Amino acid sequence: MTPIAFPQLLDTIRARQSSYHKLTVLAGEAGSGKTRLIRQVAAELDFPLINLSLLLSQRLLSQNQRQRSLNAESVAIDVIDEHFKSGLCLDDTELLFDKTLRTNPLVFLQNISRNRHIVATWNGGVTGGELRFGYPGHPDYFNQNFNGYPVVSVAEDRFQVHLTT
Repeated sequence: MTPIAFPQLLDTIRARQSSYHKLTVLAGEAGSGKTRLIRQVAAELDFPLINLSLLLSQRLLSQNQRQRSLNAESVAIDVIDEHFKSGLCLDDTELLFDKTLRTNPLVFLQNISRNRHIVATWNGGVTGGELRFGYPGHPDYFNQNFNGYPVVSVAEDRFQVHLTT
């Protein structure tokens, strides 16, 4: 875990362009400054910024529960493809954690970042090499190891990079 400043954060994100997973995750609890930070990143890198949960929920609204669980990932990919330029910033990714959609949010982000430069917010914490969403007992609780891309802990205006190989 390494403390960094905003210019080093941008360098870390830019360095992902030639990586297998072109993904950087900005993780922090609610109110930690993730949205403010991803807005700055999007402006600096000229990446579109989208509210993934809003756009995905608008597209899934007319579908029944079974259709949603079958189509959620492909609909999310369509939303991403419509906004993608040289890179894309995804904020408000919480809908991916809805258990009824049957998605693995981390695997989804990894998969879409194989051929797209993605910076995504993650509403939760980092412990060791694991990303956490929610808390044990919460219906949408999620905890999983991450590997092969940087995860940046965001706490107010402090950033720490977690790198695993």
